Amino acid sequence: MVYVPYRLIRNLMLAAAVLYCSLLLEAAAGFPLDVHHSFLSELGALDQPTSLLARAMDLSTGVLLLLAVQLSRPAVRGQRELAGLLISTAAFGLGTLFDSLSPMDCAPSASAACRAAEANGQTGVDLVLHEVTSTIAGLGSIAMGVFAVLVLRKAGWGGAWSKVVALLAAAVAVSQTWLGLQTGRDVLAGDDLDAPGILQRVSVLLVCLMLGTLLPALRHACTNDRDLDRGARPGRNSGGVRPGRRVAA
Repeated sequence: MVYVPYRLIRNLMLAAAVLYCSLLLEAAAGFPLDVHHSFLSELGALDQPTSLLARAMDLSTGVLLLLAVQLSRPAVRGQRELAGLLISTAAFGLGTLFDSLSPMDCAPSASAACRAAEANGQTGVDLVLHEVTSTIAGLGSIAMGVFAVLVLRKAGWGGAWSKVVALLAAAVAVSQTWLGLQTGRDVLAGDDLDAPGILQRVSVLLVCLMLGTLLPALRHACTNDRDLDRGARPGRNSGGVRPGRRVAA
């Protein structure tokens, strides 16, 4: 019988969801960037007053998610969908963590000189590293959304709440893919990158909501109501936790 500290993992995921929501930092800072033509990651640029706090939030998000993944590993053995969800969560956490360690020198949307330096290839290795880590985080979030839907589907959806979270996870996958395609098109074409600011902020909000609600939805889908009340043993064999495994209440 495998013990999984449900409450601890849930709290780690909730904390990661709040810390990743840089929309809160942007609002608290008085919206220093143009929300229509900037990326939220520009809050962490070294020339911005929000840099230290923005990078600390991303770093903490990555650490908390990796810890949650490590604690969840015993419940995943032999279950491909859950394994995929765990691996994609780890990828998202790692990408976010390293994103905080490779900030941009300046925020392009807030500085004409920064945009000119970026267009002339004068921003150096830091921008390349930032783009790589952001891509890893983006791909991880897309995979998280896909695998979350697969796990909930395999578990029989688990009622209205789990279905709502499944739709939320699907929305994350779609919005992050749309965002990646839109920005990737400009990069590959060699055009000036026109940041889809509203789309990115909606997508980040969806990711935060998914991080905060996914674990309760998975638990609800993988256990019956009586087991949930007792908070001890899973009652279904169709989903993410096998019979005989114990989940902490």
